[in-house]
Amino acid sequence: GLYIRFCVTVVMSAYLCGTSATISRSPQRHHHKSRAWRRPLIVSLLAGAGSMAAGFVKAPASRTTEGRQVRQAPSQLRGHMPTAPPRRKPAVSQSEVAALTALAFAAGSSRRQGASLKAVPEVDWTGSATGWSGIRQKSILDVEWRNIHGVMTLSSIILFAAQISRILAHQAPTELEVWLTAIVYIPWIFFCWRDTEQLENHYAVTFYASCGWAFMSLSSLFSVLYQEKYPDFALGILLFGNCVFALACLYFYGYHWTRMWRHFTQNRFRPLWIPGLLGLMCLHLLTPLDLMKRLDDPGWWKTVCSVYNDEWWWVADVRIIELFVTAAALLLIILHIQGVFTGMKNAAVVVIGTIFAPLGLMVLESTWLRASAWQHYLMVGPKYW
Repeated sequence: GLYIRFCVTVVMSAYLCGTSATISRSPQRHHHKSRAWRRPLIVSLLAGAGSMAAGFVKAPASRTTEGRQVRQAPSQLRGHMPTAPPRRKPAVSQSEVAALTALAFAAGSSRRQGASLKAVPEVDWTGSATGWSGIRQKSILDVEWRNIHGVMTLSSIILFAAQISRILAHQAPTELEVWLTAIVYIPWIFFCWRDTEQLENHYAVTFYASCGWAFMSLSSLFSVLYQEKYPDFALGILLFGNCVFALACLYFYGYHWTRMWRHFTQNRFRPLWIPGLLGLMCLHLLTPLDLMKRLDDPGWWKTVCSVYNDEWWWVADVRIIELFVTAAALLLIILHIQGVFTGMKNAAVVVIGTIFAPLGLMVLESTWLRASAWQHYLMVGPKYW
């Protein structure tokens, strides 16, 4: 019996050590690895030692048993067959109870520790789990620019350099500038859409959605330019652009928010992407909100433009800036894929340079124009007068 109890103790010790070692092998628990198996092993060995020590100590016989044996001695001398005393089930000693209690406590604490550690996900602050370190670094001169995408990139940069100079000089956009913008970005949308199938899926989602956003920017640009001359055409092209814009946003945000959740469950969550994604979403929400105000009250936008005389000017510049930053964001992604400007520094420039910095420029321009950046969303038109 003592040997069996000792074997049970050793087996339970091995089980507890295996459980703790399994918990400590989790990638996020390296600092527990050298200590997690010691506690159950020490408790189990102490419990086994106590059980063995209790087995070597003989329990005192009861007086009732000794008296019965003395009274049976004369009958045995008179020739009666000796009868073996009935085997009694050995009582569980206090040391064994303590050993089993300690083993159960150690097992419960190990399981609770494992459950609590597994409930905390890993956070990939630097993007090390994305495999960016495996991208072979190149120079920008190693990129092949002698193609249609190189031509479109150079054209958009030259155009925006002239446009930003005009914006900073407080000059209004002209009809010629709007058509030059269309000449540059309509082919850009076509070739970008055509060649996006060559990219990996998570890059392709952003490129396809960007084509839809660029189409909306062009639609709004022509709508605000011709809203007085051709109001029906302006509203129709704006409605069509909003439909394309809505599909692009559903596709983009549906993919990226589910991707965030998938990374969270896979212990490679990257929280630094959340501010950029939320900021972009807040900016994009202004477009359907503007359309809802127009459809709710057809006189609302006319009222806004009569109160803020430069509103059309500001909206046109907003769309022009949107077109360039969309192209710039895709260019930065291509450079990352090519190994020119990779990792978190590329992601930081994309988020700051193509979302928050352009937003600051748009708000700044509204301060020197008679235009509303956000106040007009609180205004009502003749429908509510």
